[in-house]
Amino acid sequence: MNLRLRIATVLALVLMAFPAHAQIATLKKLTAQANDLYRQAKYADAVRVGQDALKIAEKTFGPSHREVATAMSNLAEYHRAQGDYPEAETLLKQALAMDQRLLGYDHQDVAVDLNNLALLSDNLRRYADAEQLYKQALTIDEKALGTNHLGVATDLNNLAGVYRAEGKLTEAEPLYQRALAICEQSPVQNSSATATTLNNLGALAAAQGKNAEAEKLLTRALDIWRKTVRPDHPSLAATWRALGSVQTSLREYAKAEASYKEALAISEKSSGKKNPQLAKDLSNFGLVLYLEKKYAAAEPPLKRALERDEANYGKKHLTVASSLNNLAEVYRSQGKFTLAEPLYRRALLIDEELLGPDHLDVGTDLNNLGALYFSEGRAADALPLLKRGLAIKEAALGANSPQLLQIIDNYTVVLHALGRASEAAPLEARARALRAWTVTP
Repeated sequence: MNLRLRIATVLALVLMAFPAHAQIATLKKLTAQANDLYRQAKYADAVRVGQDALKIAEKTFGPSHREVATAMSNLAEYHRAQGDYPEAETLLKQALAMDQRLLGYDHQDVAVDLNNLALLSDNLRRYADAEQLYKQALTIDEKALGTNHLGVATDLNNLAGVYRAEGKLTEAEPLYQRALAICEQSPVQNSSATATTLNNLGALAAAQGKNAEAEKLLTRALDIWRKTVRPDHPSLAATWRALGSVQTSLREYAKAEASYKEALAISEKSSGKKNPQLAKDLSNFGLVLYLEKKYAAAEPPLKRALERDEANYGKKHLTVASSLNNLAEVYRSQGKFTLAEPLYRRALLIDEELLGPDHLDVGTDLNNLGALYFSEGRAADALPLLKRGLAIKEAALGANSPQLLQIIDNYTVVLHALGRASEAAPLEARARALRAWTVTP
């Protein structure tokens, strides 16, 4: 997604029209300082300075003025970047209402407000809301700026991103392609816009299973970012992150490790206390180390990821459950069963409470815990967990889903260990049929 931050203000134009010259100069200075902190990803500092800027704007211009709306909009973005979504949403809605009242519903600044509110809705996974808001912003900008303006390319990128999140991949692709054409043909060259669009096209190609194409697009984006932004820029980290994901899909684990390591290094420098991105980067790095069978090395980043997620979300959250499972799997792979068990159990309890007892993720949790019990020599304890897990997965995926193979295999191994080969035989035959059915000709 691309932000449309209202960096530029009209202060220079109104400077001589108001008597409070000192306050206006202070506001201009604070706005520039906050935006600079934002660009450096120092979001907490940007919030602090942005709050001071808003107070000065309200004192200088009154409670309802374009400068107040601009200060609100910018402060909202600092909060959003920091992960404080409720405060960001409140400020954005206030700025939007003020601009619509002062400027009308078809003004470019209103499009900026709509875009930023849509970005927040996207962060909160309220995709239907985000799609509608982005469409409104696109309509305004095409009329106000022309169909080949870079601002329109931003709107196209953002709307396509929502389509991608919703799984509407065929609808997303032509929007990204149009955005890229605008960026590459614009007389006002914007390397950041081009790199962002290449990054987005790469992510789309990956979602379509075109991993080799995705790798090429992301590498092109990376080359542009390296030439145009500082080494610790968040956009550079985002492309490293996307590239690592594609390389993982291609099983290029050594390359993925290097890419995720670059993203993590940037995130370590820039993430605020409430920013969940550091935990995600720690998880990505730890999991690719796990895939490389570097279990001891994977343990520390996954521990830190769990700690960060618990600090960000509390003890009972789906993200925390995922982190618990990740760390537990690393412990299990090292034979540290007593450390893995309580983590698997916690993950199961969280998912059961938040998702319900028959959710697919609960089936996965039951499989994990059942497999662990078998590894500990507790086949009798493993059996009911695997039986229940298989029933949940069958209901969710269908009886012929290849995704059932792992739990069927685990279940049959446990049945044999308990001397119940007659019960295992039909399951083994079913697994053979599923494997034969999924073999590519």
